Amino acid sequence: MNSATCQSYAPLFAIAFFGATLIAGDADPALAEKSSDTFSTVKSAKPARRPVALRGTVVPLSASCEATAKPYKNARAAYQAEAAQYWAEITRKKKIRRARKAKKLALRRADYVLVHPPEYKGPARPKCLNEATKKDPKPPTKSTLPLVSDFRSAARKLYGFQPRRTNEWEYKRIFAREALAVGLTPRQVVGVYALETGGIGPFYRQSGIFPVDNTCKPLKKNRGRPASTALSYAQLLAANTSIMARENGAAFAERLEAQANRASATRARDLRNKARIIRKMARDIGAGLKRYKGKSNWGKYRSFAKTQRGYAVHALLLDPDIGPWLQVHKLKKIVDGAKTRGFRNVSAAQLELMNLAGPGTGLEMMTKIGAQMPTANFFSRGGHDRNPVVKNRSARGLLNKLAERISAQMGKCGSKEFLAAFRDVSG
Repeated sequence: MNSATCQSYAPLFAIAFFGATLIAGDADPALAEKSSDTFSTVKSAKPARRPVALRGTVVPLSASCEATAKPYKNARAAYQAEAAQYWAEITRKKKIRRARKAKKLALRRADYVLVHPPEYKGPARPKCLNEATKKDPKPPTKSTLPLVSDFRSAARKLYGFQPRRTNEWEYKRIFAREALAVGLTPRQVVGVYALETGGIGPFYRQSGIFPVDNTCKPLKKNRGRPASTALSYAQLLAANTSIMARENGAAFAERLEAQANRASATRARDLRNKARIIRKMARDIGAGLKRYKGKSNWGKYRSFAKTQRGYAVHALLLDPDIGPWLQVHKLKKIVDGAKTRGFRNVSAAQLELMNLAGPGTGLEMMTKIGAQMPTANFFSRGGHDRNPVVKNRSARGLLNKLAERISAQMGKCGSKEFLAAFRDVSG
């Protein structure tokens, strides 16, 4: 970012602060739930289990600890006040941009905060403060975050649906064939896969969970902990899957029925049954959303996705007859939207940016002005601080970082196999 970009937007920020991080934003609410595994490794992951919320008992501070901690507490309070003012300005600027977009007015530099968020530079936290909090002997509470087994179980119980058994090679071949049929390139699709799954997959990969090692060989026991409901190659959240199923359920069902007309008797029966199930799911989603009056459209889907029926719908991604096409359809929609805004040849990094941040936000970050701006302009404070993927970068810097990571992970075993699948179905 150049010096002009880093100029202060208000007297409080006479000094340019650096420390931007990513990933989760409020421009695309889905991102607030999603946690990318881009910088995770199987080696560091622990055996899979549900995350727990640890409780703590606060012990009164000693007089010496109070004295030692006072400078730290004062510095933290000053930092928090400064940060609160910064993020309040971020929110104000976002409202201005939304209003200008609604009126179809061009965005200006003045519509952004031109500096990165402030960083805490005061004294370190005294050890005595850490010692003042002891673990509660009561058992920790389990998270309600579902696992892949929960998606499968709900689908079986509510719809009698069990994803067809498949293997990684078949799933990749089907995905590749679907992608090529709608004009997506191998580089675009495998680029998204490489970044979202670390280049190792597999198709049933849930965010935070590692079913295979770094050589793509299945582990005896899954490692890691679920970070969100993000699932499969494009790491779609459960709410995303429900949106796709409701908006495109009829088309998905008709397509399956068309395939059934060309299949053997047994295969045709299976495909027609899936078409029936998808239609029922689409109806159930519509009925379920009516229960969440007063919420935003995304809020309704997010609430539905947390129900047993929402879990069941998410299991569609695990079926090779449905999952690949559903994800390809989502990526194709993003690419088509970018084309209407003048981005004719969308790179893998640009597609991933729009997949991560949401199409609208991603496109804004790719404009001439937006590309120069700190990433804090495009994300909520909570999401911005949750995942330290980006620091001291503009939106363009983030895009370049994504391209760098994609390039590195295109050499991983899963990415190589995916590229081979594209060659296999096109040759």
